This record gives sequence, structure tokens and C-alpha cells, in this order.
Amino acid sequence: MNKTVLMTLMLLLSSCAQVQPSKQSDNQSSLFERIGGLPVLTLVVSETIDTSASDPKLKRSFDGVKLATLKQSVVDQLCVLTGGNCVYEGETMKNSHRDLKVTSAEFELFVETFRTSLNKHVGVKEKNELLKILAPMKRDIVTD
Repeated sequence: MNKTVLMTLMLLLSSCAQVQPSKQSDNQSSLFERIGGLPVLTLVVSETIDTSASDPKLKRSFDGVKLATLKQSVVDQLCVLTGGNCVYEGETMKNSHRDLKVTSAEFELFVETFRTSLNKHVGVKEKNELLKILAPMKRDIVTD
């Protein structure tokens, strides 16, 4: 399972326990709702993982990984981090990436793939809010 959560992710650019879900004010919807909820998160995650798993520069990280399980784990994590009503039961980013030797170049390529999908399906403000939540995870994912 640790390898499965691997890309839970580069996607997710600090440890889940350290990132607080996006809060909503009295008159403002949660980031989860503004993104488009589970349908949009599921689409973005699926596109990102499918593209990354087939990219010659990234696919080594996905060898032997059950992609459907990974996708669901990432969707659950993003749902929680954006204020949705989901449960994330996966590992921390640090634990799941500990032995994977993810390079900065791999990480940046994965993030670019993620951004490309977000650009197609999510508004600029929401994309930037999500990336801000995920950015601290880089230190727990990259080992070089």
C-alpha cells in the first residue's frame, strides 16, 4: 500500500496531518464545492495519474501500483484537504514516498501534469488555492 499511496502524491505536493482543510465562511462555499466536488476531483486525479503513469519520465514510480486504488486514495485526500466530507485513510506523504527516491525533476513534471488537468476543469482561483495547500508536501516527497 505504501507504493500505492506514492503518488498520493507528488500530486499532493507536508504531511497530511499538517495541512488543514479549506474552511468555509458563513457565506462562502468550501474549496471542495467551488472546485466541483467529487466529479471534478475524480476527473482531475484520473487524468493526472493516467498521464503520469504512461510518461516515460515518470512511469517508474507507478510500476506495480494498482492505479484504481491510488486514484481513490488521492481523491479522498484532496476531498478532505479542500473541505469535502470524505475520509482519507492513506499514509502520510513522508511515509508513502520514503523509499521511492523521487527527484525534483520528477516532482515538477508530475505537478505540471496536475496543473494541465486543473487548467481544463477548475477555475484559476480554485486551482491556486489547491496548489497552495499542496505545495508544502514537496519536502516530504522529493529526496534529492
